[in-house]
Amino acid sequence: MLAGSWTTLVASVALLPSLSAAFPSSHELELESWSLFSRDYIQPDVDSSKAYPFSPSLKPDASRWPKGLHFAVDYYPAQWPDLLWADDAARMANATLSYARISEFDWAILEPTDGNYDWSLLDRSIQVLHQQGVKVILGTPTATPPVWAVKNYDILGADAQGRQRRFGSRRHYSFSSTDYRMLSKRFVAAMAKRYGSHEAVVGWQIDNELGCHGTVRTYDNNARKRWQQWLSNKYNNNITLYNMMQGRVFWSSTYQSFDQIELPMLEVTESSPAGRLDFYHFSSDMAIEYAKEQVDMIRKYSDKAITTNFMGAFLDFDHFKLARETGIDLVTWDSYPLGNTEQFSWISDADKIKYGRTGTPDFQAFHHDLYRGVAGAAYNKTAGPFGIMEQQPGPVNWAGYNPSPKLGMVRLWQHETFAHGGSMSNIFRWRQVPFAQEQMHAAMLRRDNVADHAYVEQQQVVHDDLPKMSRLFVSQKGKRNVADNAPVQTKTEGQAQVALVFDYAAQWLMEAEPQSGTWNVDIEGFQDASMQYFPLVMSWYTALRRLGLNIDVVGTTTPLDGYKMVVVPSMPIIGNEFVQTWTGYKGLSVFGPRSASKVAALSIPDGLPPSSGAVRDVLPMKVVRVETIKEGFGDMISYNGNQYNVSGWVEWIECDRDGKNASVQIEQSATYYGYRDGSPATCANKHGDKETHYVSAYTPVDFLVSYLGDLAAKANVQTVLGESPQANKTDLGHDLRFRRNANALWAFNYGPHKIKLPPLTQEANVLVGTKDGYIGPTSLTVWSLE
Repeated sequence: MLAGSWTTLVASVALLPSLSAAFPSSHELELESWSLFSRDYIQPDVDSSKAYPFSPSLKPDASRWPKGLHFAVDYYPAQWPDLLWADDAARMANATLSYARISEFDWAILEPTDGNYDWSLLDRSIQVLHQQGVKVILGTPTATPPVWAVKNYDILGADAQGRQRRFGSRRHYSFSSTDYRMLSKRFVAAMAKRYGSHEAVVGWQIDNELGCHGTVRTYDNNARKRWQQWLSNKYNNNITLYNMMQGRVFWSSTYQSFDQIELPMLEVTESSPAGRLDFYHFSSDMAIEYAKEQVDMIRKYSDKAITTNFMGAFLDFDHFKLARETGIDLVTWDSYPLGNTEQFSWISDADKIKYGRTGTPDFQAFHHDLYRGVAGAAYNKTAGPFGIMEQQPGPVNWAGYNPSPKLGMVRLWQHETFAHGGSMSNIFRWRQVPFAQEQMHAAMLRRDNVADHAYVEQQQVVHDDLPKMSRLFVSQKGKRNVADNAPVQTKTEGQAQVALVFDYAAQWLMEAEPQSGTWNVDIEGFQDASMQYFPLVMSWYTALRRLGLNIDVVGTTTPLDGYKMVVVPSMPIIGNEFVQTWTGYKGLSVFGPRSASKVAALSIPDGLPPSSGAVRDVLPMKVVRVETIKEGFGDMISYNGNQYNVSGWVEWIECDRDGKNASVQIEQSATYYGYRDGSPATCANKHGDKETHYVSAYTPVDFLVSYLGDLAAKANVQTVLGESPQANKTDLGHDLRFRRNANALWAFNYGPHKIKLPPLTQEANVLVGTKDGYIGPTSLTVWSLE
């Protein structure tokens, strides 16, 4: 609304004193009556709320996790006769499997009745593995609370329709349940006391796939009570402040006390977007607090490495914040390239077919870079130790369709983990189980105990590939424990030249207010939004990878010193933590659509975006209108003589503010073509040592390859081949990808045809792969760089 119109509205509203009842506690803020209806009062730019108070974090220690490239497997002794265990353990050791993760679903076995423990199965299985030199990653089985816990305690969660979850599968608990927190801590304490110093235990995995199956956001009574407390804390126990910051004057949705506030569910139509955004933050904090309780409990009795296993494109809680608040030593994630390709609707049908047996070329790589950065957050660094806790071995059982990988893909995925700095590749699982929900899920061994493709390809990496790469590693032989013989790379990877800032809160804001899609009360959210955060990020990441760049994926609090280029695909609310890291950054930054577009509890900033502060100070521009459009409208962006279709999200921008022009000194600029012909599509400005660019639309990857390539070259970024990025020269195309790790260089071909490799500009020796200058389909090449 224009300023003049707003003044008129305020004057009109002032004639309606009865509306002041919407703010019953307004005297607490000691405001003049007229200011109750001013723009600053209803939705202030200044965020007067406060963050959830976590207890101090314990410090992680990277030395707790052994160095080297480790192979591992997920093993479930309880699901097999114990007469098989010794042979299984011997075969694992012979397969060079350093670790077996066990017991993450065994709560009912280990605590068969309330408070009574039976450790006999776990004692024996650990001992059998240890006798063969296979160490154990011990999972706390808290993802599967037993039936007695359900019957005796108030632990169950509920969905967005208020339906209580039931016993019978997994993850049926509520993170907010005080009963469940008590039971979880009690069990973890007993387990850690017994095995915390056991020489066969190399580390701990807390819970399993935290929040899987949509269980981070739960709508039970325990969540409602904690939600009210969380809101009271955030808004300083001031209900007037809450009403003000959330714009609750709209639709007469003000409250008189925090205990009146219900969970955002079952409203007639769209609920308050600010209220839902708060609920998403609250739910994230509850998951993190729960994880922190387990880490703190284990740390009382064990000095072994602690991790948890995250999942692909799972954004319901802040993984960077979890690493910071818990102080975990190691980060792992579960890699299912084919399942993930099939399950996400934003992956096109054409790509689901083309990459249905390989996975898309950048999904796995992105998560390796993400979780290397999440691990770094625990240490306040750009990177930390990470690995794979579950690697897809063959067809899974849980996607819409479940194809088998092309031969060679398990080998490729394992190499890709190590190329990105991972220290463990753990295949799920040892033997295909013949019963229950996952009986159709492949494994290293078939049901008849015969080695399956995953086993064969893992052995190819161990016995064929790594010996050829021996000049890159230092390794020992003959040690009793398999892990002690793992090869250790002689040179370690340094910081990349490009950082991509990943912001979980951006995902939640786009969920709360997508400006598109259809409201669905059953899920308490929108369906089919035209621009979603994760696909947007993947477009930017893919463009950078196509240019042949190494990328660090970092969080909003990660130090940015040393990066030549920082890309922020979107950050709608510029938080204080990012301001502190970015304000001192000297270099080139690129922000994507919706960045700095909201303030406080999800409102439009005074003076229009970007919001006042760090971004507006260095980038004089305005976003004056936003539209979401379907594909086929014909809107295009023109850049470097080429036109690119845009859809989903388009902003109308002005590259000036307060008499300053944002594009005087900058050559890289794009404009809209056709509709709004000649209007700016990008803005940029140089301010001291900081150069800042802004992209105003959800653009195709081809545009980003050209645009980001020019900016990277301007920032003196180099590709992994030592060249200056250039779209028409260094673009690797859709299927070929490179990754450099210190003195080793990998190439991966995700496509169906062989590809001619670009010439290397420095001395390189082919260690794995052909020497004819080509890379075959679903294949890889490894060079040593001297």
